[in-house]
Amino acid sequence: MAQAEAALRSSNFKLRLALDIGRLGAWERDLESGEVTGTAVFKTYLGLQPDAKLTFADLQAMFHPADLERINQAISYALRTKTDFNIEHRILKADGSIGHVHVRGGIIYEGSKPVRFVGVLQDINERQKIRDEMGQAQRRQEFLLKLNDQLSNIDDQYEVMEIAARNVSKLLKVDTAGYGEVYEDRGVIIVEREWSWGLITNEGKVEKIDQQASPIIESLKRGQPAIINDVRTDPRLRAPALQAFYSTINARSGFAVPIHKNGRFIAEFYVYSSVPRDWTSDEITLVEDVAERTWLAIEKVRAETKLRETEARFNLIAESLPALVWIVKPNLELTYTNERWVTYSGLPPQEALGHSWTAAIHPDDWARMTEELKPVMANATPYTTEVRYRSAEGEYRWHIIRAAPVHNAATGEFNGWVGTSVDIHDLKLTEAALRISEERLSLAQRAAGIGVFDWDVPSGKVTWTAEQERLFGLEKGTFGEDFSSWEARVLPQDLEPSNRAIAEALARHDPEINLAYRIRRPDGNIRTIDTTALFFYDDKGAPLRMVGVNIDITRYKEAEKRQNLLIRELHHRVKNTLATVQAIVGSTARTASSIDEFYQGFVGRIVSLARTHNLLTEDLWQKAALEELVQTELGPYEDEARNRITIEGPHLELPSEAAVPIGMAIHELTTNAAKHGALSSFGGQVEVRWRVEPGEQRPMLHFSWVERGGPRVSTPTRQGFGTRLLQRVLATQLQAEVSMNFLEEGLHFSMQMPIPVDPPTFNPDT
Repeated sequence: MAQAEAALRSSNFKLRLALDIGRLGAWERDLESGEVTGTAVFKTYLGLQPDAKLTFADLQAMFHPADLERINQAISYALRTKTDFNIEHRILKADGSIGHVHVRGGIIYEGSKPVRFVGVLQDINERQKIRDEMGQAQRRQEFLLKLNDQLSNIDDQYEVMEIAARNVSKLLKVDTAGYGEVYEDRGVIIVEREWSWGLITNEGKVEKIDQQASPIIESLKRGQPAIINDVRTDPRLRAPALQAFYSTINARSGFAVPIHKNGRFIAEFYVYSSVPRDWTSDEITLVEDVAERTWLAIEKVRAETKLRETEARFNLIAESLPALVWIVKPNLELTYTNERWVTYSGLPPQEALGHSWTAAIHPDDWARMTEELKPVMANATPYTTEVRYRSAEGEYRWHIIRAAPVHNAATGEFNGWVGTSVDIHDLKLTEAALRISEERLSLAQRAAGIGVFDWDVPSGKVTWTAEQERLFGLEKGTFGEDFSSWEARVLPQDLEPSNRAIAEALARHDPEINLAYRIRRPDGNIRTIDTTALFFYDDKGAPLRMVGVNIDITRYKEAEKRQNLLIRELHHRVKNTLATVQAIVGSTARTASSIDEFYQGFVGRIVSLARTHNLLTEDLWQKAALEELVQTELGPYEDEARNRITIEGPHLELPSEAAVPIGMAIHELTTNAAKHGALSSFGGQVEVRWRVEPGEQRPMLHFSWVERGGPRVSTPTRQGFGTRLLQRVLATQLQAEVSMNFLEEGLHFSMQMPIPVDPPTFNPDT
């Protein structure tokens, strides 16, 4: 990043330098808003103030009417062909004068959409004026050419100042000439070199701005030459202090020309004579030209010095970086590389450049790069990719390539890319191994249903794995980042004990903890979670982290409860079975006329009873028809006349989670009827009817059990297992509405429940 920022600053500096050297006005036009922005030089060339606002409509109004069509054609052609445009035309300046400008620019695209015009503008009038003046003054031309030759070969800025001052002094035959740089923030003008006849001030001098004649300084600040033909007669210099100042420097006449850049007064070039003198416009123009050339030469020397320093730093950085550093042309020809590439590739230095680098890239990667580089080369955009380079030993190693486009600071022309190739081979191997390890761990966690969390105790931030969120029934990334997101999902009756256990474990500095608690998922489903976690403490015993795993143990809890229920049911069923057998014996004996008839009836009913047990045990996890449940339980009590039992209702398949409690309930109703109700006496009857009706969300089952003709019925004084099963299990587990009316003529039992689609949790102890 630092290298990129340094390169950007260098590029911006070079751009400003190039614009100033070329006396170019830079401009930019936003194609959406129509706003036109530009440098102060650009505004000046148009005859506008530097802070003047400008739109493209305003700019078009300044185009000479005779040139407008040609300008629009050039712009349209550039848009159509995606090329730069280059045109000379006339403009109508704000003061009414006509100027000639040379405009060159290009179009910036975002994708395929043109968004901005950028370019530069040069005042051709100034150029022509210079040519005319040079043609009219051959001596001046020869002088300037000679001065240019001298200055162009100098790499010392102070020598540039000295040569310019000496040559002007000799040409104009003045006593003193000098170049001074203005530092308004410090209130001084620093003259590093001043030349005079017979004396050169090599150590330079510093003058406070207020020491010079203020009217002169004010003219220079306004960008105007300050001309003094005679100090003693100039009305601006009547003050004794000013007379004394010029007397001290032995100046009777002279003039100074300012150098302004970017709206700032930055330097002056001055000449003094010890005698009065009328200065001509040609002399003033000559010194202005020399001042500008001197400034340009000084800036060039400074820029070249800085460039050499920058290149030295670049080379130092490039050779120090643990990466391949390189520069390529727009056609991908390698023009620079650090020594690391020569060493890595094994190529001789003279063969390491050019296009040889492409042969070192793995063929598969080069085929991919060829396609990736097409839009990059077409649009001169940055580029990042990963490829394998072949080393001198023939080994292919992964590198990450990062390339940034480089443009000419003066013209904006695209010159290629500068970039680095960093060896990431070992990192990729490590990442691949880590990824495989993480995938294995994730698969193992998912297969085992293990969620992992990491709680940073001081900050309260918690990191959850995707499996952890799945356990809690949440979408990935929605758990939240603090512990409160976990607390919000724990049942209130389990939260306080869990938090208390954690706090006590932390207070005791326990190394680990084990918790079991219930959570409520967003769909309302309640699950039981088992948490095992480790604690980490700092040197002072303060808790730092809690890292643990969560496992859904709901099915184990349910199995445990179901086992307890089945054990209790087994004891109860054994008792009921004995009572049922006794009832069957009694019922069969009352109706049998012979031992053989008794045997046949008794065996048939016992077999039917066995089928009921098989349905509720062996087929526990299968679906069962409601009619079969009823028939299996009541079948043994039907007599030969078949008028004791009435079963009526549509075919209805019940999942095992509903069939088991309903089957048990029917068994309890049957057993109670056989022991105490309608089936316990001769002539008693049982009517079982059901129907299915539409409900708000699921179909509703309406079930009724009616007993008649049995002993007189009274409300029980205590609640047994069967009653609890009927009233609590059905209501809680199946969301059923249960009604039991103990009428004198017989029990009336009714139940309304939504028919389950997804199996509900079977929890008989709830």
